[in-house]
Amino acid sequence: MMPYIIEVIKIIDEYDVTFAVKEWLILNGWNVIAFNPPGAQGTFTIPNPKKAAGYRGQTGSLSPDLIAVKGSKYLIVIESKPTFDKSDTEKMMTLFKDRERIRLFLDIVNKVSKANNVPFDESRCILILAKAHGGELDLQKDLETFHVAVKPEWNPETIEASINPIDYMQVNYYPSSKEIEKIVRN
Repeated sequence: MMPYIIEVIKIIDEYDVTFAVKEWLILNGWNVIAFNPPGAQGTFTIPNPKKAAGYRGQTGSLSPDLIAVKGSKYLIVIESKPTFDKSDTEKMMTLFKDRERIRLFLDIVNKVSKANNVPFDESRCILILAKAHGGELDLQKDLETFHVAVKPEWNPETIEASINPIDYMQVNYYPSSKEIEKIVRN
């Protein structure tokens, strides 16, 4: 009888994508002010200003997965998924078409930056929108793309507490333009 051969497919989840891109941003000179992977309970939530005045819940609120500041005026907002999800990027694009939400968002960024001693000048703010995902590469001309993959040497059966998971992930950045690439890369 021949033994069964099982091919291990290395799947990356949303937490891994978000974590890997966070580390990439730090290595490229960004100050991460919000890291909201799945299960983070929306630690950086942008309220829905159009909800009923008496309603106190979070319905309609948005929590980007990563928010980072660089050079006091550059602000990057990233939505992450294990594979490309158009609805997630549409959600982010909708957020930044609403002037009231933008105002709330910048107020929160100001306060969080100040609380963490991260220089941020709202009056000079240049906003960069990005998506991060694993799976098949999907580029969009109006968004920065971070594509995350697991390196071939990753073996989840030999995980030890001393390893650094980022050593087994590869982040590839695909800029929407040369001008933005100069800002995003260190």
